[in-house]
Amino acid sequence: AVVAGTLGSGTRAVDGARGMSTVAAAGGRTHDVIIAGAGIMGLNIAYQIKRRSPELKVAVLERQASVGHGSSGYSTGFQRAYYSFDETMQLALDGMAAYKNWRDYTGLASAEETFTETGALWMLGKPKAENEAMQTRLADFGIGSSVLSAEEVRERWPVINTDPFPEFDADGNEVAQNLGDFSAVYEHGCGHVDPNACLTDLVEVLHREGVDLRYKARVGGFLVSPDGSRCEGVRMEDGSELRARCVVNAAGPWFNKLMATAGVEMTTTALPTRIQVAHKYVDGDYLDLPFTADGWGPSGIYFMPRRANKQLVFGSVAHRFESEIVDPDDYNESLDSDVRQDYLNCLFHRLPGLVQQGEVVGFSSMYTVNQDDVHPMIGETKVSGLWACNGFSGHGFKLAPAVGALVAQQITGLKTQAWETAIPHDFMGPYREPLTLKVKTHFA
Repeated sequence: AVVAGTLGSGTRAVDGARGMSTVAAAGGRTHDVIIAGAGIMGLNIAYQIKRRSPELKVAVLERQASVGHGSSGYSTGFQRAYYSFDETMQLALDGMAAYKNWRDYTGLASAEETFTETGALWMLGKPKAENEAMQTRLADFGIGSSVLSAEEVRERWPVINTDPFPEFDADGNEVAQNLGDFSAVYEHGCGHVDPNACLTDLVEVLHREGVDLRYKARVGGFLVSPDGSRCEGVRMEDGSELRARCVVNAAGPWFNKLMATAGVEMTTTALPTRIQVAHKYVDGDYLDLPFTADGWGPSGIYFMPRRANKQLVFGSVAHRFESEIVDPDDYNESLDSDVRQDYLNCLFHRLPGLVQQGEVVGFSSMYTVNQDDVHPMIGETKVSGLWACNGFSGHGFKLAPAVGALVAQQITGLKTQAWETAIPHDFMGPYREPLTLKVKTHFA
């Protein structure tokens, strides 16, 4: 069932606010909606639009030969609700609901995606009172959690060392840190999905829904009206043009290059940032560990078991690992040896019994990190008909089904009875004031 949305009257419209109807090749238009980028955002936006307005002609244009080559394919697929803002927490829960009920969300009886629950241990160096406040916030959203002492962590996961990661001065002498008593939050219900299984399933869904999904379709820029006020379609790198009344820029690291062709600037800036990830073989108790974010002392890593292939995945939660701005068409896709060693120093401190021998495999990919508040920019730009969907700063995968709903609500003016989100449309708007964070990391 379809009910009226927050923009417009609830009619089936490409632009509910202006009451547009589906296109009939007017002005040479080939589609109602064109989405640049077939990552997890673009695919979910297309699906959520078709869920509420199946008659609309929607195209998704992907620069690569298949899905999974960009940030989405290299995501950990981790799902959690621990966020600084209630709106982001709700958006995450709305997204997680789809992943935990994936067959219902996609309508695929034989979907490849499965959700693996691990829980999440947040060892972020926060005092007990602050962790108890987070426990209360999580409970307000129906999420169970526990505030744990060092002894309770060791009792539950004996392989974890709860001593703070040491800090050293320039001469190599250990420095006293005065961190106070250890306290951590264990969030229940967290887990991960296989990102490429999700992408594969969504491709099948879009084919079923009649979405025009094109590969090796490289968007070179946006077509705008002579006065620059309205987006009229896309110009491909080969010079061909596709015209539509609505265009969504979900191109990830290529977002800024495309926005520049329409003269669009926003109040926050997202830049493609190199992120390095490693993994190694583990067995036994290490496969029962929760996802762990380690900020107890100057560590700055996370680690997470993938039980199906007996791997421990680890990467960064600290700014020192997340500051290299790159050209998405020309960057180092391997794991740097110094970062590898830094990660391992942190990992073997936290898990001192972990076998140090064995291969460590790694790679580099990209987040598009909002430099101002590590939150995305979602919504229509000042160029009418051109939507922004970017800047997810490493926490986009879990949000994607809900972001798809948010964008689809704005474009169609419609809500359905399921798989929606109720967060305000302007909370992550492209012209908002930067959100205020105590600590700026991609955990937001």
